[in-house]
Amino acid sequence: MSKFAPYILIAIALVAGFILKDSMFSALDDNRAEKETKQADQRSKIVEQYSTMLIYPKKNLLPDFNLIDHSETQFTNNDFKGYWNFIFSGYTNCPDICPNTLSQMTQIYNQLEPSIRRKTQFVFFSVDPKRDTPEHLTKYLDYFHQDFVGISGETAEIDRLIKSLGGIYSLNTEEGEYYSVDHSGRIFIVGPNAERYGILQGDVINSADKTQLIADISDLVK
Repeated sequence: MSKFAPYILIAIALVAGFILKDSMFSALDDNRAEKETKQADQRSKIVEQYSTMLIYPKKNLLPDFNLIDHSETQFTNNDFKGYWNFIFSGYTNCPDICPNTLSQMTQIYNQLEPSIRRKTQFVFFSVDPKRDTPEHLTKYLDYFHQDFVGISGETAEIDRLIKSLGGIYSLNTEEGEYYSVDHSGRIFIVGPNAERYGILQGDVINSADKTQLIADISDLVK
């Protein structure tokens, strides 16, 4: 055997090793790229499928809270469970945003199929408990839809829920008896496990044509 044979064998082994290693990394890169492509496609499909909604990537469970509804019944996390909840926070003395948004919510609700309605809960969440008593909430919601639920309660409980939803508000009580309230104008989505799920896009809520929004809600809920 040639005295160079061992060195040739070693060189061949090293080259083979490099080729094998390169192939392995190439396969890993291909798998990673394929996985990332699939994930991107899935994200695109979600965005396309629910183009009228913004869906939170992480759906946190809401903290425990204790409010009352317009029928003077206790309202807690458990009352969100089993429904897709569409929640708007505001106050009954609001001159424009609240009545307009609730009117839009009424149109949305009326266009849903009965089977979809039964799986939803449309909620008006008052952040002005001093003026928005259960009795007053009942009279107010009668202008919009009898199926809507009005909730409010102690300030600490309101703050706990509004913060977890991602909303804000401020009572301008220095204005006197007819004070205004600054508040979020979003419709929050809470899922059937009482988790913060997302929000409806503001522009589509006020759109005259709600066809896509109705389709998206129906697809989400069914």
